[in-house]
Amino acid sequence: MQLIRNTFAIIAVGILAGCATTQTPEAPGRYLSVRDLSGKLLMQFDYPTDDLCARTSRAMRGTIYRAGCSGASATESLQARATLRYNPPGVLVEGHYVDLAACRAQTSQPSAGVDVLQACSAK
Repeated sequence: MQLIRNTFAIIAVGILAGCATTQTPEAPGRYLSVRDLSGKLLMQFDYPTDDLCARTSRAMRGTIYRAGCSGASATESLQARATLRYNPPGVLVEGHYVDLAACRAQTSQPSAGVDVLQACSAK
């Protein structure tokens, strides 16, 4: 449970830090897939731009997860979703999770600057 909260915090910090910098994306795509070390897809976040996705991906380096951006969505195995808003800058992000329980665990205590606009629902 704590690992899930830490991941959520890292993603929020990545977005906030990413918005303050102007770097070019290292990988094209706006879909950030988060996987465990064995490669299992845990969640995906749909960002409005490739650049924001790449900055968030870089912010997740060094964590216990593997994260990378892609031009194609990989949500077919994910069963739940929620809509989040990161403030600043007011960016809307759709989060996709393994199941409702994982979605609720991740969004039950959002990090500072993160609002849950649409609660978890099944796909």
